[in-house]
Amino acid sequence: MYDNDKDKPKTIIGRKRPPASRQGTTAGSQRSSGNTQRTTSGSSQRQQSSARQQNGTQRSSQQRPRQTASQQPSSKNTQQSQNAGRTRQQQNRNTADEQQRRIRQAQPAGQNRNTQRQQRTVQGGAASSRTGAPRNTSGAKASGKREQVYQEPAKKQKKPRRWTKRLARVLVVLLLVTGAAYAYLRYAPLNTDLSKNVSLYNISSNAAAMASSERIVNIAIFGVDGRSDVEGDRSDSIMVASADFEHNKLKITSLMRDTYVYNESEDDFDKLNAAYAIGGADLALKVINENFDMPITDYVTIDFTALVEMVNAVGGVEITVTDEDELYWINQYLWDVNDKVGTSDPDLTSIGTQTLTGSQALAYSRIRYTGNGDYDRTQRQRNVLQQVVSKAKALNPIALINLVNQTMPYIETSLSNTEIMKYIVNIIMMGSSDIEQFRLPSDAYVTDGMLDGVSYVFPMTLTDNIEAWYQFVYEKSYTPSSRAQTISQEIQQAWDDS
Repeated sequence: MYDNDKDKPKTIIGRKRPPASRQGTTAGSQRSSGNTQRTTSGSSQRQQSSARQQNGTQRSSQQRPRQTASQQPSSKNTQQSQNAGRTRQQQNRNTADEQQRRIRQAQPAGQNRNTQRQQRTVQGGAASSRTGAPRNTSGAKASGKREQVYQEPAKKQKKPRRWTKRLARVLVVLLLVTGAAYAYLRYAPLNTDLSKNVSLYNISSNAAAMASSERIVNIAIFGVDGRSDVEGDRSDSIMVASADFEHNKLKITSLMRDTYVYNESEDDFDKLNAAYAIGGADLALKVINENFDMPITDYVTIDFTALVEMVNAVGGVEITVTDEDELYWINQYLWDVNDKVGTSDPDLTSIGTQTLTGSQALAYSRIRYTGNGDYDRTQRQRNVLQQVVSKAKALNPIALINLVNQTMPYIETSLSNTEIMKYIVNIIMMGSSDIEQFRLPSDAYVTDGMLDGVSYVFPMTLTDNIEAWYQFVYEKSYTPSSRAQTISQEIQQAWDDS
């Protein structure tokens, strides 16, 4: 291409020779070569070599080669590039939003809220980057790409296990059964067996009508001696427990065992406690209903051991020993109780209020040779029973069931298990643990004396005592039956003739 080596252009070390087009466009070369060519046309080869050296010297003196027109970016191309970048960013945002929407649809409600909070955090960071807020605090050069935040994939909702569903069904059934049982025990009709037992237990039509119209249950309680060395079962104490569900009250009435009453089995008058010794609980109910005009069809018989077990089961009873005479007789009876029941409870050592064990409480209930005789004796029996019932009501259901189980072997009753549970539930729901007390014959209508050499307690009159009892239990006035009025007149006549 060149005739000799001198014609080759020299190459500057470290920099490529610019192409011919760049030589033609360089302003310095145009001015120098143009002027030289117009004024020295046909000059010698030495002059051309000198011009080339001058051009090379000018290029090496420049800091940066100038850009050609084709290399300079135009404003139109720059605008198109920016628009294309914005379009790609918008497409990326739309794609990310679509992915977030699909994730939210696949997630439960609780996880959706967490995803929304994460998304707002990401959007807040992106907004700050678009407004020029610095995101790279480490000084690293920003890449210009949108930051990607890792999000955990939505967890699949676990299906409930079969055993949990079965357990839930069992619990629902138990709740329904328990609720139905409670409703039955709480609101079931009372005195349902009264109509068929009116004639069996000598219940008058007047008493039956009163009992049927009220939610009040009366149950006779017989405390029997139960000792093997005593002939027959004497009712050492006789009480009537009244569960007044009309006024949410518990009431206890003591019947004095020496009361002068008519006994149909003998067709004559006798002491009240003789009826149980002759004909058991059934005859005792007949005598009570006929003389005191009561509507009682059920009974509970408790012996010595049952009372001891009940008192011990509730943690003892708080009793006030009034004087030294009462203290002496408690310890005297305690010796006999320990021997018959098989306990070894210690003697009391002082008077005043103290907690008595089962055997000590039984000895306290049997005293009759101090104070006002049998009148004070019935009061002591009511005090012990009141304490037992009040403490039993405060027990939790399990402890109460244990109490019933402990005493049932020593109790005889006409009540069914369903009736026992029904009355227990209703008594617990009463709330108040106070027990009201009464005695027949009452203080206002009683006298005692001897008749044919035997000591009796005479109700004076019997009809007055009947009216007082109905006012106490039913809180209503009552007209005694004709049979009760006849017996009252006969007792009055016997007293007048004595």
